[in-house]
Amino acid sequence: MGGGRTIRLAGRTYRVLLPSIRDARLHVAAVLLTLQVLGQTVLDFRLSVAQILACLAAGALIEFTVAFFKDKAIMWPASGLLTGNSVAFILRVPGTLHGQWWSLRGIWIFLGVVAISMLSKYLIRWRGRHIFNPSNLGLVLAFVALGPQYTEPQDLWWIQPTSPWMLVTYAILIGGGLLIARELGLLGLEIGFMVGFAAFAGLALWLVPDHCMVASWHVTPICGTDLWQILAISPEVMIFGFFMVPDPRTVPEGRAARAIFGIFVALLSALLLGPTGLEFWTKTAILGSLVIACALRFALARLLVPLDEGEGLAGMARRLPATAPIVLLLIWALPVAADLSTHGPLPAAGGPDRTAAVVPLQVGSGPGLAAWAPAAAAAALPPANGTGPAAASATVYILPPIPTPTVPSDVQAFDPTITSQSAATMAHDLVLDLMIESEARRTHDLQLAHQGASGDGLQEFTDVIKQDTAAGQTVQKTYSLDQCGLALYLPKLSTQASRLVGVTLHGTTTFTTWDAQGHQLSQTTQSYSKSWGVAVPSGGGHALIINDYSDLKPA
Repeated sequence: MGGGRTIRLAGRTYRVLLPSIRDARLHVAAVLLTLQVLGQTVLDFRLSVAQILACLAAGALIEFTVAFFKDKAIMWPASGLLTGNSVAFILRVPGTLHGQWWSLRGIWIFLGVVAISMLSKYLIRWRGRHIFNPSNLGLVLAFVALGPQYTEPQDLWWIQPTSPWMLVTYAILIGGGLLIARELGLLGLEIGFMVGFAAFAGLALWLVPDHCMVASWHVTPICGTDLWQILAISPEVMIFGFFMVPDPRTVPEGRAARAIFGIFVALLSALLLGPTGLEFWTKTAILGSLVIACALRFALARLLVPLDEGEGLAGMARRLPATAPIVLLLIWALPVAADLSTHGPLPAAGGPDRTAAVVPLQVGSGPGLAAWAPAAAAAALPPANGTGPAAASATVYILPPIPTPTVPSDVQAFDPTITSQSAATMAHDLVLDLMIESEARRTHDLQLAHQGASGDGLQEFTDVIKQDTAAGQTVQKTYSLDQCGLALYLPKLSTQASRLVGVTLHGTTTFTTWDAQGHQLSQTTQSYSKSWGVAVPSGGGHALIINDYSDLKPA
């Protein structure tokens, strides 16, 4: 910033701080803005111009206001603009598509993250310096608090690495990052992080080669060497390593300490991404490593003082007994952390993380219909010695013939636990749910509808029941199926959430309509082709319809 100028406003003197071409923050901003332009034109960023401008304006306004009232200065808000730009570059809101230039979707999230980031700079301080990288802290808090339903980080992979525009992007990233780092004396830190991250991630994946990550831009889970290659040359990891980790205000002072700080962040990154299985949490883990490292920065800097004060390794050796066990423990934990994600399959359908129910894998042969129907009815009768009221009969649903479901290779690659038996169970439960919903519609029974569907999947069925009731008519819906199979879909909005396995049915459906007096009004038959998501409720039982996947994009 240029200095020396003052101006008087309302009887008060304010310093005027203008931008300087030598300010490294302007150089970083120039690189990020260039990448933003490429993202809006050729890299297909799912980010609107309006979202970018809102972040820039919010960061600039907060810094300008604080400087004006607290420091009595009128200044070019370089830090605020850089923080806003960093937030806009990494943060995404599910549902924003490339080309929606003026979309304000999720604008409250963008503004909130920028505000939290800037406030952390002024409120969380130690010895006159802010502790955390502002945008890094704000982003991590947003991703952890809001999750993939409302937020997602920029994809780890953008477009094909051999694309001319991707080569231009790499040149800007690497060239700009190294030149700015050399200018600030942070070259050792950047190299320490990038080399260390590749080494630690490689070690973890070499020891646990079946650790995988699910990403919407890849057909199957990415595992082992393929995952390591993507992490090592990911442009988003380079953004983190070249422009977020090397913040001069939030890293140790000495050159040696900075290099070791970069290696420490790399070790934490590899350690934290170990338990993750979705791209969302992988990127959040990498970002979170810097939050932890910044929190430990002052203790680490004190430990590394001998290296930068000429004492060299001899000075470090005196402190080695206290630190060596911690370092060895962290390195030992790398394969342990990576192995955590390999236990238990990804959910076949459900929410955006691993908390959704997994479709049961066993299907019993069971008795034939002739034997089962009387047994079911008998089971519903009150016991011989019972005195309380009980239902005298149970509803028996006659299912139409269900074709043997097909299980495509991409579904099995996504979740190897899905077998022909589990697919048959999913198809059976789905058709049973449709029969329940058909009966609920015929009888105008909203409570019965809850036995076949839940959540968003229930809405479609209860809506038609209410429409029939309002129209004073009764509709019976029957099905004739000729094809059945599983299919893999991308989530509609949260592109970094787990992919979804749907059960697709083809055939015909017949609607028979009666008026309130029981006179048949019409009977129509039409083709039927829909894909549904099913999941077993927490209380057990057969799987219920949870959503209509028919309009989702195949993975």
